[in-house]
Amino acid sequence: MKKTGMIAIGTLIVAILMPFTVVSGGGGMEDEVFYNDRGLTHYNRAYYDFLASGQTALADEAFEKAAADFREAVRINGEFVEAYRNLGRVYTLQKKDDLAVEAYRKVVALDPENVENYLPLASALQRTGQCGEARHVLARAKSLTADPAVRDTLDKMIEKMKDPGER
Repeated sequence: MKKTGMIAIGTLIVAILMPFTVVSGGGGMEDEVFYNDRGLTHYNRAYYDFLASGQTALADEAFEKAAADFREAVRINGEFVEAYRNLGRVYTLQKKDDLAVEAYRKVVALDPENVENYLPLASALQRTGQCGEARHVLARAKSLTADPAVRDTLDKMIEKMKDPGER
């Protein structure tokens, strides 16, 4: 993935749940790419086939299979950023926000210069009531870009992010 401090505003929005793409790679049938790709197949089927047609039980089952494959990919390669990102996305859709926070923290730790990695972490932190930390995460993202439009968008997000009970 290209690391850059300059991103389009729209990229911030789609970074959380953008459609998945398969990471190409060689290797044996039991490498991390195999499990990540198989997880993506389960995820896409759950999201585009089952959820789209209202088959939530089948979607839940497919999301769980996707999560298991992404967990296996990161077990094999603990530095596989894309598999951690995919795991965070599945946990987000499963409303397992604490687990999504863990996965997105790992993404940021492994690829800290990529501004796009910070938004899903901040969003997951907000859903778990950790708004102060979410604001710090967004401020860190802001420090990585010189793009005035992105910085403005992040400022607005930081301003709107309130702790529980705040108005």
